[in-house]
Amino acid sequence: MVRKKIREYDSKRLLKEHLQKLAGIHLPITSAQVTESTDLTGMLDKEPWLSSTRLVVKPDMLFGKRGKSGLVALNLDFAQAIEFIKQRLGVEVEIEGCKAPITTFIVEPFVPHDREFYLSMDSERLGCTINFSECGGIEIEENWNKVKSIFLPTEKPMTVEAISPLISTMPLESRRYREILEIS
Repeated sequence: MVRKKIREYDSKRLLKEHLQKLAGIHLPITSAQVTESTDLTGMLDKEPWLSSTRLVVKPDMLFGKRGKSGLVALNLDFAQAIEFIKQRLGVEVEIEGCKAPITTFIVEPFVPHDREFYLSMDSERLGCTINFSECGGIEIEENWNKVKSIFLPTEKPMTVEAISPLISTMPLESRRYREILEIS
């Protein structure tokens, strides 16, 4: 089966747009994309939250191990985020045998947290495979055996009941998915 990766920025934008339209699920996702052609001055006019929020910055380059490679910056203000990007934009990196210059970054609000989760979706001909793990973050590859998957046929709507096998073992305080997803 042919697979095509898409950038994190695009995947979150598509997820936000289509979950709202198809399932009535509102995801409070906020992010910005920065490339060499981005007007950094005009960016604050377009995305005013950037000037009042602590930020996370990382390359959006279709490769993993960004955190382990020192390519993720946390809890920055806008000026620090821009400096981080300028120092790395166009710099060639090699990760797992792939060598390329960094051309694109994703900037998001920094959310203090004690643990990370992993979520990915693979679109297939007859539906979508959703992968989830309570062991996310930079160690996901080492914990791949803890990733749970479900197949959601195209004709079946994404509901809390449909995804419950993925999150049923989470502690109750983490399972506030109805509040998080704001299901209407």
